[in-house]
Amino acid sequence: MSSLDDSLKKITILEVLIVILALYGVLILLRIFYFPLSEDWMYLGLIIYFVYRLRFFREEFKKDLSNIFLKMTPKSVVTIVLVNVFFSYGMLYLSNFALDYIPGLSAVVASSVFPLVAINSLVPIGGLISSIFISPISEELLFRGVFLNRLKLIVPTSFAIAITSILFGALHSYGNIISAIVFGVCMCIIYLKTRNVLTCIFAHFLNNLLAEILYYADYGNLIFTNDIFIVVFSVLAIVSLYLIATSVRKEWRYINKR
Repeated sequence: MSSLDDSLKKITILEVLIVILALYGVLILLRIFYFPLSEDWMYLGLIIYFVYRLRFFREEFKKDLSNIFLKMTPKSVVTIVLVNVFFSYGMLYLSNFALDYIPGLSAVVASSVFPLVAINSLVPIGGLISSIFISPISEELLFRGVFLNRLKLIVPTSFAIAITSILFGALHSYGNIISAIVFGVCMCIIYLKTRNVLTCIFAHFLNNLLAEILYYADYGNLIFTNDIFIVVFSVLAIVSLYLIATSVRKEWRYINKR
């Protein structure tokens, strides 16, 4: 078992929630005094907290880093990431379809908090840095490193995965919530199999990197307007959903034993 994993288990949910509330309080105060910072700064502050909290585990960090693919091959991690990326595009198609054909939904989404809680808008530092680096590190340490570990102590592991993944999905914007929940489940399974949060961080980093590459490479918005692209990505999304469901069902039999 990873020593870094052991150190993360010592951090309680209450402790993390207090830190988050404190960071949010600082953010509100700064906004009152006309410093319009986004919520992403909270995630940066959360990373600083974890660095401080785990400051005595440098050797354990190096050990985990060298063993990042000890229990799961790079090929397996990349495969999981790819199917999740394709599935997320399928969910984006579905959400756009819902906006077009469900009366009043666009108004509800526009007036909701969904657009405000997207965690890739760290403008002063750069959205790319936030999405590719800050989000994967902070979210994996928080949700898999702390929430999953602590919830496992009070509820069955399958429930802990469900709760953690739903909370993770709730942080994402409209169109990404379902795919984020599914991705969260996959990250929980990776964490339980490897006991190495760095493996999850790498997978999350790769997922966000591929998503950003597709976004910036699609100058003409062909993925959402060209019929051929829509058909291809829809088929890939369906295949990805099948692969994810099959894999999760297979792993679920052994979940509560971990």
